[in-house]
Amino acid sequence: MTEVLQEIAKEIGADPGKFVIEVVQFAVLLGIVYVVALGFGKRRGMVANMLVERRRRIEERVDRAAHAEETLAQARERAATALAEARAEAAAILREARASARTSRRDQRRAADAEADTIRSRARQVIDEERAEMAIEVRDRLVGVVAQATRGLLNEGLSPQEQRQLIQNIVSSEIERLDDALEKRPGPAVAR
Repeated sequence: MTEVLQEIAKEIGADPGKFVIEVVQFAVLLGIVYVVALGFGKRRGMVANMLVERRRRIEERVDRAAHAEETLAQARERAATALAEARAEAAAILREARASARTSRRDQRRAADAEADTIRSRARQVIDEERAEMAIEVRDRLVGVVAQATRGLLNEGLSPQEQRQLIQNIVSSEIERLDDALEKRPGPAVAR
């Protein structure tokens, strides 16, 4: 480093006028650069203009970012509100659906019970009608059996023991025929 200083001192000592001219040129160049870069008075220079423009763009970006953050916060609030409303609405719909299902299930059960009662009453009616018809048929057959037995007794002139035996045979055979007819008869199988 001392060598560089010695060399500079040697140059200045060799031609001091040239050194002064170079210093003045350097100062003028610095002045021009200062005026162009930073400006003079009210006029701004390029660097000052660039800094102002950059500051303006940064401020715009900061403003846009702040606005975006506000918009995002508002959107999050709206989303949270909408989500809460949707959850409340879903809960209400679920409650209504459950209540409707219970009501529908009760109504269907009542309808099925009513239909079953109707079917039971019809079956009882059919059974009662069948019994009435069977009683009439049994009575008619017994009347026929008694009539046949009486005719047989009158036509044959049998002893009392033979008459009793003949009546028992006729009644037994008619009862067997009635049992066979009842077993073969189709009808509703209704348990009492």
